[in-house]
Amino acid sequence: MIGSIRIPRLFGKPLLDIRLGFALMRDRRVPLRSKLVAILLGLAVTALVEFLELPVEALISMLLPVLGAAGDLVLDGAEIVAGPLLLANVLLPCLAPRPIVDQIRAERTSCSGKTSKSPIIDI
Repeated sequence: MIGSIRIPRLFGKPLLDIRLGFALMRDRRVPLRSKLVAILLGLAVTALVEFLELPVEALISMLLPVLGAAGDLVLDGAEIVAGPLLLANVLLPCLAPRPIVDQIRAERTSCSGKTSKSPIIDI
């Protein structure tokens, strides 16, 4: 298929499931400690990427003073807010307790109708 991304699977489950991460982040059964560790790891990775980008950003701001500085502020702001949240939601299924993750994954698949054994007939 053109334009689609195939996510690798491990033991029949997607390796990176960001929707599951968002569901785990909203769920009250997941311990706050797991959520905080995921967010802190997301912040650390984002800070590392920002640190590695400093030489490139300095070069761009020297070559394009006004446009480079404005673009740099906008992109850095978006990275600082969105980066840790997205990374935390990718990491949370690995950090949360396995029984809770399996239970929420099962609830999400049963709600979508994928595991329905008999057809529903509505008259």
